Amino acid sequence: MDIDATKDFKRPRAQVLEKFRDPARFESVMRDMKIEAERTGEPPSATWACSVQWREEPRRFAAGLVETAAAETMVMQFTSDLADAQITMDFYDLPDGGCRVIGKGVVSARTIMAKLALQSMRLVRGKAEERLTRLIFNMGRP
Repeated sequence: MDIDATKDFKRPRAQVLEKFRDPARFESVMRDMKIEAERTGEPPSATWACSVQWREEPRRFAAGLVETAAAETMVMQFTSDLADAQITMDFYDLPDGGCRVIGKGVVSARTIMAKLALQSMRLVRGKAEERLTRLIFNMGRP
């Protein structure tokens, strides 16, 4: 499943990127989403061991964040037994001195159960894109 999101910030790209590069910001955003994230690797290729409660069971997954093109592109990856996701975020300068972040996410199922869940998620694509927009906003907020 592919999802897209765009978020404009009123601050310059360098300031927005500074927040995205900070591993503590990722951990804070995950905590706000009720996800435990324990850092396992430091920048420039920060990684985390994560866990979320789903159907009354802890679901573990790995997360990573790397800047693939200096001051232009970052990739956030999530890997679990059920599915994988990759979010590519491109950062652009706006004429008013702000910054636009365009996120493109790809979610791939690994199991039959996950494939069925993705099929139902396609019906509510807007909700998934809203969550991606909120993730980008929370990562880049001041």
